[in-house]
Amino acid sequence: MTRRFLASTLLAASAALVATATATAQEAGGWEFDGVPSWSNPDSGDSFTFRGRVFLDYGDIDFTSGGTRTGFNDSELRTARLGVTGSFRGVDYVAEFDWINEEIAANDVYLTFDAGNFDVMVGHMKTTNSAEEITSSRYITFMERGLGTDLFGLDRRVGVTVMHSGSNYSLAAGIYGGRPGDLSQTLELDDSSAISARATRAFVGEGTTVHLGASVRHLDYGGAGTRVRVRPQTHITDRIVTADFRPGRPLGEADTSFFWGLEAAVIHGPFHAEAEWMNMTVDGPAGNPDFNAQFANFGWFLTGETRSYSAGSGKFGRTRPTTTVSEGGPGAWEVAVRLDRADLDTVAAGELTNLTLGVNWYLEDHFRIMANLVDGTLSVPGANDTDVSGAQVRLQWDF
Repeated sequence: MTRRFLASTLLAASAALVATATATAQEAGGWEFDGVPSWSNPDSGDSFTFRGRVFLDYGDIDFTSGGTRTGFNDSELRTARLGVTGSFRGVDYVAEFDWINEEIAANDVYLTFDAGNFDVMVGHMKTTNSAEEITSSRYITFMERGLGTDLFGLDRRVGVTVMHSGSNYSLAAGIYGGRPGDLSQTLELDDSSAISARATRAFVGEGTTVHLGASVRHLDYGGAGTRVRVRPQTHITDRIVTADFRPGRPLGEADTSFFWGLEAAVIHGPFHAEAEWMNMTVDGPAGNPDFNAQFANFGWFLTGETRSYSAGSGKFGRTRPTTTVSEGGPGAWEVAVRLDRADLDTVAAGELTNLTLGVNWYLEDHFRIMANLVDGTLSVPGANDTDVSGAQVRLQWDF
């Protein structure tokens, strides 16, 4: 009930903002509406734009092991996010929050300062790791990111990131403290901390773009340890792989970890491909166990669009239909396939492989329908394999 109420509230509020923006544009001339309501002052450079997103998911997934079937059939309001972005006196800002599960969770909440050849971001943001993670969930190809992004806890933290970029490369590094919990309860951070860095290079030719990147992260768990765990590309289900390194657990307590990742992508007309290799070593437990994960995905726009990509930031952006449904066209249709693998055999937690087939229909610039078929297997030494299969659908609207 709470989720439906919040979703309805968001939709109503957004509709009101659209109406207000349209009316004010006629009166003051500072308002515009291009999928999102926004305002700007050309004299001062000040601006703000309302932004948000709503993801409504449905899934029907089965786990089968040793002849026993566990079914997951449910819908969820995966994301209900509202915020604002813009610029004030030369300082860019973003403030965005999730309003679901009766909690208030901070997402991107930071300021960006122009320091000549560098941009400096201060606030709550993602660490500088993985093109798949840094790309907004609005623009990823599948409903879930590659297994490694969840497995290795690539996340947002409070800290400072320094960035330098050119027309075809980017460099970024940051130092971060902990993470906040439910903001309606407390503003305290946990005791973890991290440092990270990322470099990307794009090679742009005649009709073809090639992306290469690498990143690292050192994470201190602040005495709380960690769990290395992941779902099989299905958010409504239980986590299928778990290695527990919290205090007092049999595997031992994790003190720190070191992550590194390699990225590659190619875009050629309607075709695009993306792959990443990720590795993390956990220090503290016996033997300092080492884990790795990989994914590769391939996509094709049947209607001829090209996946949007920024060579100066090394991440993907919004792909707009050539002709939207409201203009009498078919929108954009995309088919995609991804192979994912996560290996935790060093602690006998098993190896998970996933195959995901996806179809995306971009009806409008800011609305798409996603459908994913998932087929996976978890192989654990000395135990029956667990097979995962099922389908899930998402209605996605952002502004």
